[in-house]
Amino acid sequence: MKKIVLMLVFALMATLSVAAQEKKAEESKAAAALPSVDEILDKYVKASGGKEAIQKLTSRTAKGTFEIESMGISGGFQSFAKAPNKNAMVIEIPGFGTVQQVFDGTKAWDSNPQTGLRELSGAELAAQKRDADFYQAINLKSHYSKMTVKGKEKVGTAEAYLVEAVPNEGSAEKLYFDASTGLLIRTDTERESPEGKMAIEAYMSDYKMVDGVNIPHTLKQVTPMFSMTIKMEEIKHNATVEDAKFNKPAN
Repeated sequence: MKKIVLMLVFALMATLSVAAQEKKAEESKAAAALPSVDEILDKYVKASGGKEAIQKLTSRTAKGTFEIESMGISGGFQSFAKAPNKNAMVIEIPGFGTVQQVFDGTKAWDSNPQTGLRELSGAELAAQKRDADFYQAINLKSHYSKMTVKGKEKVGTAEAYLVEAVPNEGSAEKLYFDASTGLLIRTDTERESPEGKMAIEAYMSDYKMVDGVNIPHTLKQVTPMFSMTIKMEEIKHNATVEDAKFNKPAN
């Protein structure tokens, strides 16, 4: 169970020639019908509340619960974020202890009862830096060296535009934006962990406006080993968040 908890979140020649030409024409037509990356991202920013509303915020605190239903594990969840790029997450797991992930704007750490304190580097550090960007909705494009609209796919009952995003460091990611609302509703990533690379599908739902910004209140992470659901119960903006929240945890 400890291994699973630690991993807490880790597709004749003439005939062929004619057919190929027809296929190419169909693909070109389909591609032309898709919105551009910039159009998708612009709609995402607007759906999130708009650039002006997003930039009015300087901090965010959240409280809630998490559950790994298949294993009967549940507990408390807290997060603290401060502009421009500080972030801390704390999860309390009964029978295991406290798990923390912290990014102080430059360095990142992971702390848990089994492995103790571990400073992150390489792709792990790069991923934490991307995730900690307080204005990520506005700055999303700057975190990737290449973004490509790949097509339209179903995410649950929603039609979504799939954008393949290659980060400046790390494996390519898939971002799914609801074609109707413009909101980000799923991401597929491959993250480094103490147990090796871990594929993670993350689903964002139950969006609600909080201080003019649209925020998902239910987050679900699916990995090959387990599925975890986080539910936000309280979100506050622009409250004082002491820098001590982002200090390196004790051993």
